[in-house]
Amino acid sequence: MKRLAVALGIAALFMAAHAVARSFTLAQAVDFALTHNSMARLAKARGATARAELRLARDQGLPDVGVSYGYLFSNNPLEALSAELERRQVSATAFTPNTLNQPGITKLGTTTLSLSWPLYTGGAIHEALRAGRYGRKAAQGAARRIRQTIMAQVIQAYEGVLVARAALTVAHKAVMAARRHARTARYLYARGRIVRSDTLSADVNLGANEGMLAEARGNVRIAMDNLATAMGAPAGLAITVPRVPLPVVPIPHHDLITFYRQALTDRPDIKSLRAEIAAMRARAQAARDRSSFQVRLTAQSQWFSEIPNLRHNAWTVGAVISKSLYDGHRNRDRADVLEQQVAELEARLAGLRARIRNHVARAFDNMRTAMTQYRIANANVVRARQAVAVTQVRYGEGRTILLSLLNAEHGLVQAREARLTALYALAANRAALAAACGSLSRRTLASLGIAS
Repeated sequence: MKRLAVALGIAALFMAAHAVARSFTLAQAVDFALTHNSMARLAKARGATARAELRLARDQGLPDVGVSYGYLFSNNPLEALSAELERRQVSATAFTPNTLNQPGITKLGTTTLSLSWPLYTGGAIHEALRAGRYGRKAAQGAARRIRQTIMAQVIQAYEGVLVARAALTVAHKAVMAARRHARTARYLYARGRIVRSDTLSADVNLGANEGMLAEARGNVRIAMDNLATAMGAPAGLAITVPRVPLPVVPIPHHDLITFYRQALTDRPDIKSLRAEIAAMRARAQAARDRSSFQVRLTAQSQWFSEIPNLRHNAWTVGAVISKSLYDGHRNRDRADVLEQQVAELEARLAGLRARIRNHVARAFDNMRTAMTQYRIANANVVRARQAVAVTQVRYGEGRTILLSLLNAEHGLVQAREARLTALYALAANRAALAAACGSLSRRTLASLGIAS
């Protein structure tokens, strides 16, 4: 048993070490997520359900055709006489008292082919078909909205990987500079040119930067895990991202009111909920129409024989007109329930509009804020570089202490990190704004300025 456990452990380690690795561009990551993400599978299942409901509504107007075969044994006089009539074999002896009273055992096989076709249902079938079409439209809108949500999540996760890698590069450069300063400080201290506190400051700075580097490496792993989760990648697939430059995100020039109008017009979930309301109204009307006049065509052909073959045919064709006079108000109450559900959906639509306005406003403000922060951070990086250059010259001339140089370089690292954070926020909120407006799609990735 122990050997088996050891073998399984070794096999698991081997499989983990040789996990399948695959590199994804942003477009490929989006395509993969739209197929493998659990939300995408849910949207696909909902779409299939809506299509099946539409087919069911269409089927209600189709004829019902059936065939059956039955065999009868009876000594009932009425059954005996009926069998003779159905076989068209009635003779004068069949009406004698003895034959009528003692017919013996009658054997009769009946083959029946039947047809029933609703010709008019007061509009119930038509309304059910309308409800099915609107239901399919609602499912399509919901699926598009789910795809947009998935795309926004993948874009944010993908940009998170790029930014985490850039932050790792910044941290690595900071560690390399801190090591150089630590070596320089030890060299100068050994020759009596600086005091002991300077070497301690250099070592503390090195430790702080090494801790930042370890955190940056962990952030890269977390970002990769977030991307794999957003993509719906299976456990055995190792996700990698190619080395691409950080995006230059274009800023839209529309005002907030334009984005509001676009969202209330183009959002798939708005269209989906409107279609769902129309479908519910059609169902309510179909419930009312079931109390109207109904016209149904019926046809039947029968063959009678003691053995299962087609002999002695008889056919019947007719039409049935019916009208429900009283059904305990079931159809009326069913329609009232559906109308109340329409009112609930309309309330949901009003709430959705308010939430969409909030989503658009928040994404718009966040994007503008990130843009301002990026401009400030970019200017701070330029100033921090200048400060480091000036401090290095002063330190080389002996006009300042090492701590000033370390502080200047720490300020440069902070400025670079702030610029990366603002750049990520700018890209993420630009994608969030496109998703909030309902304009995010596979074709709009390039227009977002994101590496694809």
